[in-house]
Amino acid sequence: MKEKLLFVLIVLLTGSAAVAQDNVADTAGWLWEVSGNGLAQKSYLFGTCHGEGHNFTKEEVFSITGLEAALNGVKAVLFEGGLNPEKNGADSAAIVAEAKKATSFISNPGPEHFMPEGTSYESLFDSIKHFKMVDRVLTGLAERLNDGEYWKKSPRYWCSFLILAQLTQQDKIQSEVVSVDKLLKQEVQERGIDVGYVEGGTAGASVFTMFTNAIDTLSMKGQAEFLYRTLEVMANRDRQQKLFEGMTKAYLENDTCKMESLLRGEGLVPGAEDSDDSQKEITYDRNVAWIPVIEQNIAQRPCMIAVGCRHLLGSKSLIALLRRKGYTVEAVK
Repeated sequence: MKEKLLFVLIVLLTGSAAVAQDNVADTAGWLWEVSGNGLAQKSYLFGTCHGEGHNFTKEEVFSITGLEAALNGVKAVLFEGGLNPEKNGADSAAIVAEAKKATSFISNPGPEHFMPEGTSYESLFDSIKHFKMVDRVLTGLAERLNDGEYWKKSPRYWCSFLILAQLTQQDKIQSEVVSVDKLLKQEVQERGIDVGYVEGGTAGASVFTMFTNAIDTLSMKGQAEFLYRTLEVMANRDRQQKLFEGMTKAYLENDTCKMESLLRGEGLVPGAEDSDDSQKEITYDRNVAWIPVIEQNIAQRPCMIAVGCRHLLGSKSLIALLRRKGYTVEAVK
């Protein structure tokens, strides 16, 4: 459970990590053609890369096999709603309210955010090495925040605080980096193609809620160990950067197999059947929720569904779900 939560943390804070379980995507490539099941015209699934610090160019993106021709043949492109939603005033207000709700624990912590009476941080760790690392980092963090003694707050509080900070930082990085999504959206708008979204809301707040719900399922000792693992991931940024660079390279080579191999080498490809609830909610439940939206749109006009590449891989991917609905989904070669 703890290892899978760590996997979810890495995947979400780095954007486009792929998750493969059963080689549904057994042919290299990020572009897939959708036909059959009564469709008058074919549509497409396109796996994007949300960022990871690489500024994608138009030449890089459109070197992906078949993308130019596919884009010329569609009437609309649907992106993930949380990435850059154009919303009206009411929707914007709802997004702000959701974000405020997600961050309210900082100024108004609840009982779950305080350490139970008689419980110490040292007692929560089986490893003195893990305790000393957490003690050192949180002592410094609490001093910078003028938050008094860190040990008055529970591991749940500090996990939530750190995750929220990481999500906020990732949002800033994504807003500054030219991701595949951003570049493709600009190109779509310049061509006069309609832009839509498969989901609404703000990604950061919903992802934060998923994390806190997952943390709440852990015991106090489990929360403490997750806190240590979170700090450990944050401390090993050099290794993360090498992983990001390898993932970007695999993406640019239009190679799903290499992406899967890279992540398997890092132990980051758990199976869907035994995945924890947070991973299920983050990836698979979203895929399921998107299917009716996708079906409605592709029935009306030829569309391209452009979402993070991890949603196109695995036994519960969009590819697999559409095939089960009776559509023919084939890699564009």
